[in-house]
Amino acid sequence: MTNPSDPGHPPRPQAPDPAGGPYGAPPGPRQAGSVPGPRPPGPAAFPQDQQGWVPPERTEKGLLAALLDANFDSLVTPKLLKVFYALSMVMVTLECIAIVGFAIWVISMDFYWAVAILLILATPLIWFFQMLFVRILMEAVVVRFKQAEYLRIIKDKG
Repeated sequence: MTNPSDPGHPPRPQAPDPAGGPYGAPPGPRQAGSVPGPRPPGPAAFPQDQQGWVPPERTEKGLLAALLDANFDSLVTPKLLKVFYALSMVMVTLECIAIVGFAIWVISMDFYWAVAILLILATPLIWFFQMLFVRILMEAVVVRFKQAEYLRIIKDKG
C-alpha cells in the first residue's frame, strides 16, 4: 500500500459522507447485551447446557496405576518429567565439576596450563547451554502433553 501523501502518487478521492465528516458519524447506542456479528445458536443447539451438564471429573492416578492403565487414559510421562529434569541437572552439574577437576589436573602440567584456564572459564557456559538444551526439550514435551490434555477437555465438553 502506498502513502497518499507520497509525491509520486495523486491523492485518492474521498467518497462523500452523509454525516458530513471524513470518517462518518459515530455509531449509535447499542441495546444492552447486543453484540455485532453472527448470533450464537439458540439454547436448543446445546441441550446439555440447559440441564447444567458438567464433564466428569478426572481423578489423578498414581505412577503405578498409570503404568498399568491399558486404555492410556492417564499419562505417565508428565509425572516423570520432573524427575528426569532433576536428574539431568545433577548429571550436567557433575559433568561440569569433572571438567573443572580435569582442568585443575591439567594445570599441574607445565605445557597445557593455558588450555586448562580456558576450560575452567568455559565450564559455566557449558553448564548453561546444556541446561538450556535440556529445558527446551522438556518444555517441548510438556507443551505436547498439555495440548493432549486440553483436547481431551474440549472433547469431554462437547
